[in-house]
Formats: sequence, C-alpha cells, structure tokens
Amino acid sequence: MQLVLIALALCAVVPRATHATSGTLSASVSSISFGSVPVGSTISQAVLLKNTGEASLTLTSWTLSGTGFRVSGLAIPLSLTLAAGQSVSLSITYSPTTTSSVTGKLTLDSTATNTALAIALSGTGVTATRSIALSTSSLNFGNEMVGDSSTLAVAVKNTGNSTVTVSGVNVSGTGYSTSSGLAGATIAAGQTAELNVVFAPKATGSVSGTVSISSNATNSPSKVSVAGTGVSSTAHSVALSWGASSSSNIVGYYVYRSAISGGSYARLTSSPVNALKYTDGAVSAGATYYYAVTTVTTGGSESGYSGQVVATIP
Repeated sequence: MQLVLIALALCAVVPRATHATSGTLSASVSSISFGSVPVGSTISQAVLLKNTGEASLTLTSWTLSGTGFRVSGLAIPLSLTLAAGQSVSLSITYSPTTTSSVTGKLTLDSTATNTALAIALSGTGVTATRSIALSTSSLNFGNEMVGDSSTLAVAVKNTGNSTVTVSGVNVSGTGYSTSSGLAGATIAAGQTAELNVVFAPKATGSVSGTVSISSNATNSPSKVSVAGTGVSSTAHSVALSWGASSSSNIVGYYVYRSAISGGSYARLTSSPVNALKYTDGAVSAGATYYYAVTTVTTGGSESGYSGQVVATIP
C-alpha cells in the first residue's frame, strides 16, 4: 500500500490591533479680550467646554493666571466627566483693581487626547468716569390753559464708562412736576433714560422754574430750566396744535398770528416753544385770526411758515 503524505500549511491568526477611542476637549473660544474695563467694574464672558471625541473624558484640574481674572463653574478639586458630545459651561470674569493692562491664561487638564487646553485672557483697567448729558438745558411750554397740562421729555444720557445712580429729582416753580421714575434709577454707561417734565398751571401768568437731577456723576447736579405761561380757561382763547417736524436738529417752534389772511404775521412767542401746542389767550370776541408756525434749528435757522389756520372768536 502506498502512503500519501499530505502536508497542511497552517497560518497563525494574529489578532488585529484595535485603538481605544478617546475624548477630545474643545472650547467655544481660544482667547478672550475684555478690552477696557473701569476700575471697580466687572465684565464676564461665558465659555462652553465640549467633548468632541468618541469616548468619555475627565477634567482633572485647572489653573488660572492673571490679576483680576476669576472663574466660576469649575470646582476645586476638579473631577468632572464629560461623555462623548456632552458640554459644560463656565464663566470668566475680569475685575481690574488698577489702571494697567493684564494678560492671563486658563489651563484645563484632562484625560482627553489634548491633555492640556489653554484659553488666553487679556484686559485693561481704566479710570472710572461718570457724567450725564441732557438733550436740552431748557424747556419752553409756551401758553397752557389753566386746568390743562403739557408734558415734555428730556433725554438723560450717561456719557461716562461706569454706571450712574440718580439719587433724586427736585423741581422748583409752581405747576411743574416730573412723571417718570428717574429718581433711584441706575443708568448704564452709554445708555439713556427719559425724564418727563409736566407743566399744569394753577393760575394765569408766567411761571419759571428748574428741574435738578442729583446723581453720583461728576457733573451733578444736572439742571433744566423751565418756562411757561398759564392762560385763563374762562376768557376767549384759541387752542393751537401741530405735528412734530421730521427734520433733524429742531429745538422748537415759533407761533405767528395775523389779522389778515396770508401775511403780516406777528410772532407771539419770544423764544421757541418746545411743546406741540399753544393757547392764544389774547384774542377779542367777534374777531378773526390767522395762525402759522415755523421750526427753529439748533443753529437758530428758521423755516418758512406752515400752512395757515383760521379761528373766528364767538
């Protein structure tokens, strides 16, 4: 019998190497510049940390350098695990104590592939300033009927770089008051609040006064002079009103009257009226009057007459 020898070649099976996936830590910003910040103020910015890898990672520690910088949202000691795709937010603040430029860095250590993630920080402390600018230094209510009232607004702007606190608003002059809650309010840097001044004459005659705004601004108190005239509600009168001009730099309106149509107007107001109405109390029964108004700019330029209106007194 013939024997047949068969050789079998066996191949060793070598296991395929596999690479364990790891987490990757990323931040929503790589650097933060806080810019110029007044000494004594605080500015903050939110930062989002995210695990963009395919496996969990653990934040193990963090360090912060730079005077005036603070971090909230990270514990000490730190041990925070982020699953794949998970994120956590933190806040970095800058509170300068001196007028100087500062740089710093937040470094986050973790088990991620990028074991140390750094966020650069910078900011400059500047001198705190507080000042108030008013849209006008005077208000002319013109003629107002006794028993009625007019309201004019004054824009109060903080032109400094730090918050202004209004401690009080004082009014002098019979019939004048304010209707807005400006007293006790805080106005952030660059922001504007509105002060409404009301004239409600109690008797006939001219009345002047002052609205004074007290605050922690360096130019406190800020003042607005007010003027108006009360006219009788029982005598003959003509009540005029008009719409606000759409032109820029308008500071008020002149009111004119004539006894003939279309001309020979005489100005009734010695200075521009800020209100959009005027009561003419110096009229006679049975007479007919013709009225027109003009606009006045900050430079003193006066427009032409408006359309004419006619009033016949009974």
